[in-house]
This record gives sequence, structure tokens and C-alpha cells, in this order.
Amino acid sequence: MSIKYKIISQAQPGIKGGGTYRYYARACNRSRKDLYDLSEILSKRSTLSPGDIAAVIIGLSELIPELLMENNTVELGDLGTFSLHLKSDAAAQPEEADYRLIKGLNIQFRPGTRLKAAIRNPSFRKLQ
Repeated sequence: MSIKYKIISQAQPGIKGGGTYRYYARACNRSRKDLYDLSEILSKRSTLSPGDIAAVIIGLSELIPELLMENNTVELGDLGTFSLHLKSDAAAQPEEADYRLIKGLNIQFRPGTRLKAAIRNPSFRKLQ
């Protein structure tokens, strides 16, 4: 299956009149697959019902944040790993560094080896 893309033009930011336009490839015509769609597809590939699969996915979506907030890294095998990362300002001295420097908290996902390998050699198709 080919990844569909189109070429878009984008002006240089911060330059009056747009400056020189640059052209970039962008993925397009992406459709969304929701929980129901995933459950249906997976049920056809297994002995589980769509309801059972949906229950597991919903359970994971509730459990992963709980585990992350307990300072755990969540590894889901070949799928990948979830972890929390802090965004912080800097202090000049160690005694000045405390929780007030923390400005944000982000969830990072690192894809597993098999997931990365599955998209390693894509084919592309340009749309007009």
C-alpha cells in the first residue's frame, strides 16, 4: 500500500510579503480509524469479540496514565514505550532548583523495533 502525498507551498515566516516560497511533501487523504473500527478489524483477526477488544483498549487508556503518574515507564512490547518527561526552566545554583522550575509535563511515545521496521521501506504516490 502506498502513502499518498501532495506538494504544498509555504511562505517564509516573519517576512513581509511571504518571502521565498518553499515546497514540501505532505501526507494527505488520511482517514481516521476509531476505537470501533480497530475493535472490528482486530476481532476478524482473532477469536475475541469487538466488545472484548474495545474493553481492553479502554482499560489501557485508563491504566497507562495511572502508571505514568506513579513514575513508571509503560512498555507495550513491539508496540512501544510510554514515559513522562518534564519541561523545566534552569536555575543558576542547585539550591535554587525545585518544583517551581517545572513548566510542563509531556507524555512521550517511543515506537518499538517491530513497529519502526514495519514502516521502514514505504512506497509513495503523489496525488494531483
